[in-house]
Amino acid sequence: MLCTRILSSRRRLLRSVATFSAKRKVVQRNRACGFPDHHHYDYLRDNIAEALTDRMSDIARDFPTILDLGCGKGHMYKHINSHVTSHVIECDTAQGCLDVPRTPPEGITTEQVLLQQDSLLSEFQDNSQDMVVSNLWLHWVNDLPGLFKEVNRVLTPDGVFIGSMFSTDTIYQLRVSLQQAELERTGGISPHISPFVTAQDLGSLLHAAKFCMITLDSDLVTTGYPDMYYIMEDLKGMGENSCLGSGAPFLRRDVLTAASAIYKSLYAEPDGTLPLSFNVLYFIGWKESAAQGVPKPRGSQTMSIADLDQIMEDLRNPPAPSNS
Repeated sequence: MLCTRILSSRRRLLRSVATFSAKRKVVQRNRACGFPDHHHYDYLRDNIAEALTDRMSDIARDFPTILDLGCGKGHMYKHINSHVTSHVIECDTAQGCLDVPRTPPEGITTEQVLLQQDSLLSEFQDNSQDMVVSNLWLHWVNDLPGLFKEVNRVLTPDGVFIGSMFSTDTIYQLRVSLQQAELERTGGISPHISPFVTAQDLGSLLHAAKFCMITLDSDLVTTGYPDMYYIMEDLKGMGENSCLGSGAPFLRRDVLTAASAIYKSLYAEPDGTLPLSFNVLYFIGWKESAAQGVPKPRGSQTMSIADLDQIMEDLRNPPAPSNS
């Protein structure tokens, strides 16, 4: 009985501890959208959004309504065409992102919804969205399991959830440099860069939220910078600066100087360029439906994979037609 109470208390504690400060992240993203040159920092999200729309186009179906979850400044919106959908609902927690002017694609209508942090999708009805898409936004969500269940709830049967998010080893060069510099100067390290999900964890979360036919793939995007300070400026311009809920201390100037030198010594290219890697996970998950195909029972196959080479050879060299 005592053991049960302790475990229950620990579960409540884990639910109440937020990895990220949601309010601070909204402030950071609103501030980033207000920079005069804010479009200068859109290159990464725009590139990943284009890759996502390519994956959407591969699905031979029309989706009358698409919900863009964490739309930002309309990165997905500018790439979606009327062959995929006729209506897009742009949703975000940052009003500054929604206020950035954008030109509607031809043949597509749109509406915008400001999401509330404590009830992200509560205003959407069950089975109301044909597709939910999210581009590089989910890594700031504290309760991913809860959000994935909500996405499943609002999708229509046989609806699809497609998106991208940063995975492990993203900006590892910056993380290693900061940790080594802080360890040398202060004798310890503090978290300054957010944790990222692994492919295995993402697949498990989607499965636990009752998505089926889950597909995952990844892409490593590496960009080059003249020095570490340009990297930190770009991350701030993207709205990707740290907002850990633990309140990590500010970095001292001597730690930053040491980190810059360590970064150059460990990772600099021959021409002096400093690489920064973004490991991007793409995922697709479908809401269960009776109309979906069902796998054949185990043992019902009529051919063996061991015969695959012979089958391919027969297809390439079909027997000559008989003259009789």
